[in-house]
This record gives sequence, C-alpha cells and structure tokens, in this order.
Amino acid sequence: MDFRETVIENLAPYRPYYSGDELASLVAIKGDPGVAERENGAAFSGEDGTALDKSFGHLGWGYGSKDTRTWFGILIAPIGKTPLTSSELRLLCEIVDPLIIVALDEAARVALNEAFSSHDGKATTTLERGKQATVFGRKLVSVDGFEQALSDDSEKQRVWAQLKQAGV
Repeated sequence: MDFRETVIENLAPYRPYYSGDELASLVAIKGDPGVAERENGAAFSGEDGTALDKSFGHLGWGYGSKDTRTWFGILIAPIGKTPLTSSELRLLCEIVDPLIIVALDEAARVALNEAFSSHDGKATTTLERGKQATVFGRKLVSVDGFEQALSDDSEKQRVWAQLKQAGV
C-alpha cells in the first residue's frame, strides 16, 4: 500500500465530511452546510467550492478546476451526520498534514481554536476573524463568512483581502 492509499484508508470513516486532495498542502474548513450541501450533501459541491477553487488557484494553491482540486475541504456538520468533535477535526487535519488551514466561517474558526488548543489548558489557540496564527508549525487563517460573501461584491472583496493579507 502506498502513502496516498494509507492516507485515504485512514480518512475513510470521515468520507461524508470532506472532499478534495487527501495530500493537499491547504485545508479549508466550513462549519455549517451551505445550499449545495443541504440539497445533495456533498462537501463543497456548490458555488463556494467553485469559488474556493478559483481563489486558491489565483493565490497559487490549485488550478481553478474541480477536476484538479489540490486543496482539501472539511465540512464540520454535514446534513444527517453528527458534527465532528474537536478531536476528530484535529485528527482529520493531522492525517492530511497541511501547511495552511483556512477557517471559512465563524463556526469553523471556533472549532479550529478548540481543536488546536491543548486539552490540559496549557496552550490555547486564539485565531481571530480575518487574521492568521501559527500553531504547531501550521499557519491557521480565518476569513469572515466565505460562502455568505459570494452574493455581495463588496463582501467578496473583503474576504479576498483577508485571504491575501494572510498570505495564503
């Protein structure tokens, strides 16, 4: 079994929670399902997935096509599934082992803070909206409501600026 097959096997129990390249350098996390997920359940299958393909492609992460998606997307709470716990979210991130993790909404930012804070309380992660932090050697980035911003040009520009400022 090669390395990719091993990673895919380790991710298998979480298949409804993710989409994309299992060996990606970038993980995007969405807390709540959007319109497409509510209709067909597949993570990042809608307008937000297409917009992320383009955004990450323009920033040098991917090629702007779902057929060649080079990022890994995690949906914390798919329709009909129990939401991921903070331990499960961290495990998914550790299996993929990215350089950058992007929280796409408030629920994802809160979950990411919890997932990457130590259980003994000695180390806490305080990723703020629109900012970045380096935790355990990984860059964590938070943007304000990526999917919600897609319907408003000024909001799209604001979120795009957050991604660029964070150096994604």
